[in-house]
Amino acid sequence: MKPLLIIFFTLLLFSCEENNSPDQNEELIVDKEPAKPQLVVPVEVSIVKYEIVKQSIPLTGILQPISAIDIISETSGKVQQIFRNLGDPVSTRDTLARIDDRVPLSQYHQAQAQVLSAKNNLDIAKLNLSSDKDLFESGDISKLEFENTLLAVKTAEANHLSALASLSLSEKSFLDTRITSPIYGEISRKHIDPGTMVNIGMNLFRVVDYSTLKIEIGVSQKLISLINVGSPAKITISALNGLTVEGKVRHISPQADEQTGTFLVEIHIPNNAKQMKAGMTVSIELTITSDDEKIVIPNHALVTKNGNSFVYKIENGKAQITEVHLSNSIGSKTIIESGISQGDSIVVVGLKSLGMNTPVLIETVHE
Repeated sequence: MKPLLIIFFTLLLFSCEENNSPDQNEELIVDKEPAKPQLVVPVEVSIVKYEIVKQSIPLTGILQPISAIDIISETSGKVQQIFRNLGDPVSTRDTLARIDDRVPLSQYHQAQAQVLSAKNNLDIAKLNLSSDKDLFESGDISKLEFENTLLAVKTAEANHLSALASLSLSEKSFLDTRITSPIYGEISRKHIDPGTMVNIGMNLFRVVDYSTLKIEIGVSQKLISLINVGSPAKITISALNGLTVEGKVRHISPQADEQTGTFLVEIHIPNNAKQMKAGMTVSIELTITSDDEKIVIPNHALVTKNGNSFVYKIENGKAQITEVHLSNSIGSKTIIESGISQGDSIVVVGLKSLGMNTPVLIETVHE
């Protein structure tokens, strides 16, 4: 009986082990199940290349005359006549106004008389010197007498020079009563009328030359190296129904402004028709060009993470995120210092769907 029981339990245990073992066909199916394929993202790429950077940057400014002079009185007196009025053209030869000149004219005539008197005294002294020289050489007068005659000539020369200096000053005082302009232009301000009492230092007129107009703008430190004397600028004046004219950069400050940190750039615009007026607000498109070729990419190809800049570079059909070092941002483009090279392909459309080593399908290549 006991041997039969042992055989029965042995068969029962073997049967349980078979039921608990995995099905071989099921295990084969699990092993052969394919892994999930990684999603391929369609993108557009651009080929990195060197190029001359040429970009227009928008700015605003105010038209100013190329020259503007405040004419200040250098004498005192009553205004006798006004020869030019607001808006009149003037030259450096024109008299704009005349101040009472009776006292300066009298002083001028007196100074002329003093010059003539001093000149006569000098001539007499020279004649005496010539005569006394002969007498001294013949022994008829002493050395002391001869030296006194020589001293008289020097004194007469000094008096003559002093009289000439007085004449020059009195002439200037007389001419100061004639108000003139040091530049060609037009009168934009007039502060006097006939009968006005003026003093030294009083502002009488303002003359502006707007045959050429200028615009002063501040340019950032990042862009100043790309601007050169002669760089073109497109100027639009809204007050003249959107009139567009061409200007050029004429001056660039070598030093940044202490307060703003920007560099002063002066743009000149010809105004031959005198249609544009000083004080008008204008829109500017300043064209900047690099001196040599640089690697430039569109701004929308850049990804910023933790303050660093990256691009997606295509390698072996996958988008690899690559750090780049930037130089200047010019309008819609950025100059790259390092990180990518000429001939690399970078993603410009489809960046939002990319991650690390994402497979991509290149739909468009922008040269």
